[in-house]
Amino acid sequence: MDFNIEEIIIRVLQNTVSEEEMHFFSEWIHLTDKNKKLFFELKNIYDYRKGDLYIDGVELETGWNRLWAKLQKSKSKDEIVVTKKKSILFNRWKIATTAAVAGFLIWGVTLFYIRQETSVTWVEVHNPACSLPKTIHLPDGSWVQLNASSYLRYPKKFKNEERKVYLDGEALFNVIKQENKLFIVHSNKQQINVLGTRFNVMDYSTDAYSVTTLISGKVQLETFDEEKNLRDRIVMSPEQQLRFDAYTGQITLNQTDTHEVISWTNGIYSFQDVPLQQITDRLSKMYGVTIIVTDKESRAEKYTGKFSSNQSIEEVMRIINFHGEFRTIFSNDSITIALK
Repeated sequence: MDFNIEEIIIRVLQNTVSEEEMHFFSEWIHLTDKNKKLFFELKNIYDYRKGDLYIDGVELETGWNRLWAKLQKSKSKDEIVVTKKKSILFNRWKIATTAAVAGFLIWGVTLFYIRQETSVTWVEVHNPACSLPKTIHLPDGSWVQLNASSYLRYPKKFKNEERKVYLDGEALFNVIKQENKLFIVHSNKQQINVLGTRFNVMDYSTDAYSVTTLISGKVQLETFDEEKNLRDRIVMSPEQQLRFDAYTGQITLNQTDTHEVISWTNGIYSFQDVPLQQITDRLSKMYGVTIIVTDKESRAEKYTGKFSSNQSIEEVMRIINFHGEFRTIFSNDSITIALK
């Protein structure tokens, strides 16, 4: 099947991507650092588009011209988001069949380039793959531990009645309680409303699911459909874990061992009865490699284990494959898991 990476990126951002497309996207984004950077710039664009900033015609034209110039600098067909062959689709004067995509890019890039000129100054933190957890202190005294392959965006100063932050990836939040000032975490598939609490969120844009674990306090979690309409609103209690599947819309709420969930902050990763595909997704983000499980049924097989972030990917794969059920093929920055 032929894939169009521009269209797939849009569907990833809108949570309408198919499982097969997500598998292709995961391979593409781990191919080069440039792919990752371009995707997350487009994600920033998409997030800002959902805001309420006013943009006039001059700013719109300036923003579009800047993005166009930036895209033209890229020469590699495999590393750019909009290829030369397809670039005409994103010209705002020739948007016949992809008006929605072009529209969001034009509006979004304007916001991306002028955001430093608005009243809110944003701080963006990226913790790359193969990195130790990074501690971030927020302006209200709250603090966040950001896992590898994760992004956090927050204002330099919280204003008004809300404290909003944006997450792509995994983070442990320790939120200071402030009366009548809600703390809101926007991630790819959900929104979490908080007054004061401690909780862990894992929500990568490259995954079809999100996992939220409440350690103490109380949070209200909201999920949305592809049109950004409210789908569900759930109030969580301590030691509960909520898993949301964006493909099916299914929500699972269970009791969990919170110590194991946040063990990553100490460099320990535990998993119990977790499908192989979820484990390899996590390893891909930790070690910056592409992991392909060739057998579809094997992706759903569940495994239990524990390893340290100090261990090599080869050692970790040996732990998972303790019973020798599959063979592992290493090649540069990719790993293939196949049945024997």
